[in-house]
Amino acid sequence: MADARSREQQVANSEEHTQWELLLNRLWERGVRAERGLKMIVRDGSGGLGEALALVYGKSILDQWCVFHKLHNVAEKVRSELKGKENRERRKQIMEQAALIYRAPQAEQARERLSAWAQQWYPQAPHAVATLERDFEQTLISYQLDDVTRQWIRTTSLLERTKRELRRKFRQAVTFGCYVGANVAVFLQVQRLHAFWTNVAWWQASHDLYVVLADLHP
Repeated sequence: MADARSREQQVANSEEHTQWELLLNRLWERGVRAERGLKMIVRDGSGGLGEALALVYGKSILDQWCVFHKLHNVAEKVRSELKGKENRERRKQIMEQAALIYRAPQAEQARERLSAWAQQWYPQAPHAVATLERDFEQTLISYQLDDVTRQWIRTTSLLERTKRELRRKFRQAVTFGCYVGANVAVFLQVQRLHAFWTNVAWWQASHDLYVVLADLHP
């Protein structure tokens, strides 16, 4: 049991590249690599993870910085620079326009929108503008993938949402009697979210799972 736990779980001591490298090597060994269909990894701006990606994957995949985290950081700067109820609408306007930058159909248009946005808002929120401009190109990498739906892969916000749903489910369950039960709970919750995001009725998704399991264990 101890050996099984050590294979399934890994707790990092820090976010140094050596710790990330261990995780990425495990993914590599499990087949998560370019020749098996991996095209891009979406991440925050962690330097340790970036260094580990370069060591394990080199230039075989694209390295996209998360748009959700970028806009979240900009919003924090906006709140600190434009405080008070009297600036509520202005804060909202700044962030709505910032989000529109990433809805541009092409990367060049996104750059043009950033330039116009920065010119408009720099006098009132210079730190927010600087935050969005910093490493902006790293948030446009997903434009290189023309054959996928960009809103699904340019950000880790769906992953953040998944983690929130998992935490909610675990609080309801309080504890699990075995690792199999915990794994099943995670699997079912992910399947529920996938059904919701792909507009598939849960009764249909659960029926399909039953058929698959029946084929695996006749």
